[in-house]
Amino acid sequence: MQNSTKKYDIVLFGATGFTGQLIAEYLDKNADKEHIRWCIAGRNEDKLKSLSHKLHAKPDIILADVTDTSSLDAMTGQSLCLMNAAGPYDWYGGKVVESCVHNHCHYLDITGEPSFVYHCFTDFHDLAEKNQLCIVNCCGFDSIPADYATWLTVQKLPKDLPKAVRLFIRTNATFSGGTLTTAINALHQQSRGNMPYLKIPRHKDAPKVSKSLHFNKDIDAWAIPMPVVDPHIVKRSAWRMPDYYGQAISYGQFFVRSSFLKVLKTILPIAIASLLVRFGWFRNYLLRKFRPGQGPSEKRRNESKFEVICIGEADGQKVKTVFSGGDPGYNETAKMFSESAFV
Repeated sequence: MQNSTKKYDIVLFGATGFTGQLIAEYLDKNADKEHIRWCIAGRNEDKLKSLSHKLHAKPDIILADVTDTSSLDAMTGQSLCLMNAAGPYDWYGGKVVESCVHNHCHYLDITGEPSFVYHCFTDFHDLAEKNQLCIVNCCGFDSIPADYATWLTVQKLPKDLPKAVRLFIRTNATFSGGTLTTAINALHQQSRGNMPYLKIPRHKDAPKVSKSLHFNKDIDAWAIPMPVVDPHIVKRSAWRMPDYYGQAISYGQFFVRSSFLKVLKTILPIAIASLLVRFGWFRNYLLRKFRPGQGPSEKRRNESKFEVICIGEADGQKVKTVFSGGDPGYNETAKMFSESAFV
């Protein structure tokens, strides 16, 4: 990644947020082994200095604010690759991506927002391609496990046959204030019918995959359809790389619950929130309750885990890919995001 025209190989923007600090700690432990020059960036100088002081590498700091274009340009102008951990991305991400593509800086993030991914593609793809830059969204638990598990699964099936892929996720993890703020915003946008996403053409021979709640015998548990960004990423990967996936492929993603009572405990709060999030007083209440910067304790994260089960079928053949890890939204996301930037 060395580039003599850039001072840093990686700049981590949003480093003082809950997830950003975990990413900074991972970079601190691993950047030297990768021969990476890196620094941390954000809008609060005191918090950045405090974080830098805690880290072994004592990384440089850069002050940058999404409301100040010149500060963003000064940041991206010094970096070969920007890791953006400052969300919600629908609110704060657009100017950051724009600065990257104009200053020849690769861009990565950990968004889970389909509308932001859509706007990145429609607004910046052509210029990024012209400048030979990468814009890579969803480099955390959204959506590396789903995308990678699907890719591994389809490799075991005949390329020329239509395929149905179903992915199941088990986890006992909890969420940070920033993640919940993003979810609140997404529910609000969806309630207004303002949730654009890139529509992938469906092949006429692609099998139908039911997206309904059901008891799945393959995993011996209840499967709840997941309205997340992962299916958009997986489908786009398949669409753009038919030599790996074949032409006709369908995909469904589900959250696993072991009993119907747990199903109800999962979907009822979401259903109620989806109705009430239309009202400003309810959104403001949630945003006050779940503030960015807060998140599960180290002990709680160490107790969290996930499992991904991906089942692919083609003309009677069935294959399964299974892998697992620790806390998905924070510890493992910090690892996935950093390793993506190292590449």
